[in-house]
Amino acid sequence: MIRDLERSISGGGSAIGIIDAALREQQTLRTPVALFADEYDSKSVRERFTHLIPLSKPNPGEQYAFEVNLDACTGCKACVAACHSLNGLDDDESWRDMGLLVGTRKQPYLQTVTTACHHCAEPACADGCPVLAYDKDAVTGIVRHLDDQCIGCSYCILKCPYEVPKFNLKRGIVRKCDMCQGRLAEGEAPACVQSCPNEAIKIKVVRLDAVPDRGSIITGAFDSSYTRPTTTYASSQPPPAAARPADAGRLDLDHGHDPLAWMLVLTQMSAGAFIGCSIAMWMNLITLQQAAISSAAALVVGLAGVALSTLHLGQPLKAWRAFLGWRKSWLSREIMAFGALPLGGQAIFATWWLGNFDWMRLAVTGTAATAVVAVCCSVMVYVDTRRPFWSLPNVAAKFLGTMLLLGAGLCAAVWSWSGMAMASTALAFTLVFRWSLSCWEISGYRHALLDETCPWHKSARVLHKHLSRQIEMRALLLIATGLLIPVLIAAGASQRWMFALSLLLTFGSQLVERFYFFTAAAGSKMPGN
Repeated sequence: MIRDLERSISGGGSAIGIIDAALREQQTLRTPVALFADEYDSKSVRERFTHLIPLSKPNPGEQYAFEVNLDACTGCKACVAACHSLNGLDDDESWRDMGLLVGTRKQPYLQTVTTACHHCAEPACADGCPVLAYDKDAVTGIVRHLDDQCIGCSYCILKCPYEVPKFNLKRGIVRKCDMCQGRLAEGEAPACVQSCPNEAIKIKVVRLDAVPDRGSIITGAFDSSYTRPTTTYASSQPPPAAARPADAGRLDLDHGHDPLAWMLVLTQMSAGAFIGCSIAMWMNLITLQQAAISSAAALVVGLAGVALSTLHLGQPLKAWRAFLGWRKSWLSREIMAFGALPLGGQAIFATWWLGNFDWMRLAVTGTAATAVVAVCCSVMVYVDTRRPFWSLPNVAAKFLGTMLLLGAGLCAAVWSWSGMAMASTALAFTLVFRWSLSCWEISGYRHALLDETCPWHKSARVLHKHLSRQIEMRALLLIATGLLIPVLIAAGASQRWMFALSLLLTFGSQLVERFYFFTAAAGSKMPGN
């Protein structure tokens, strides 16, 4: 072509003629896209992709799965665009992503990774959903999201270790890939399979007993023992041991859940106050009226926390369905346990109205036990996500510590207004326990920050990079509580206001911690997304 242009120029050809010749030459180039288009146009819809999809439904013990040929994937994102277009997704919505694996200077490597839902053999999203908004098809094994059932709690997003479910703010629900189930049912390939010019994606049938229950489907992915993902990545040159996700070093804040932060602190304070009231009643340290005031304060705080939690939902009017998943979902169990608080409050009110101290003591104790069970369910809600920052020791210590700390603080504040001598004992417990809890938190944070082998080392780095001011704020609140209260006592300040100030400072400190409890969680995902 270049020689033809040179001859045209030397022969005095016009510029327009040269351009026309170049355009005609360009139209004859056989690029992969042109070849793909010719192949697509030369066959009927059913014939175009029959070699990329199963022609029959899976047998019992089998299911559909994605298979990705990494050698053929160029990262063109045609699959991403087709999924977005053919499924009618919103502008800021995507069910398929493109990631990147990279090597080192000594061992160069570059590989694009296309990823969508892995339609796991044991989907964590379905196990965690409180309203049963997920369904694993009994025949095809496709994990479908039922949009009309979803309440937008986003718990499936926390449960999925591959960052598959995506929250749709416009609709207030979560949505995700369903392997274009309708197209497969009619013998047509999914959008991503149709669009790839190099046929890097196809659907195959896999046996469930052959789905790996250990290792990772690809470098940087979460361990397969959790959900047993069915997607397979094939390559003639597997990623080297030194390969890592291109974004492995990024320290991004996770999504914050402010209504949940308020809910956790308030409900844990309520549970602790019920415990304090129950203990005081069994020790005969408070009267019937004082017990009624203490339990009423605890109940109001708890109900306020439960009410605030609904602000987190995308579809709050559907929240009544949250008990449906109680067999598998810790979130359902938590909601049911906290839902029993109003019943406990009614029992306490009835026994107080009858003036029976013994019956009221049983009612308060029963409500306290229910609230503690609810807090334990709260612990498991986050432990069950398998995030390192939300390990059982970390979450249990934080949640139960907040329960005892703020519960004692609320009892001290309420009892001080009733003129009870027990208020000073409760305040002393609050101050000592808070210092102990803070020292434990600081020690754990410093260890995780310095020790690269610590499971939540990355979360500690996120705290250090993005949330150092919040940590400093908590330290200032701790110092203020430790120094201000003794100064006020020495100055002869009113005990009522002193106790209220102590509770406010302690509550603020715990609330700040609960905010970064979410943003520093550093959840896992597919590599390089």
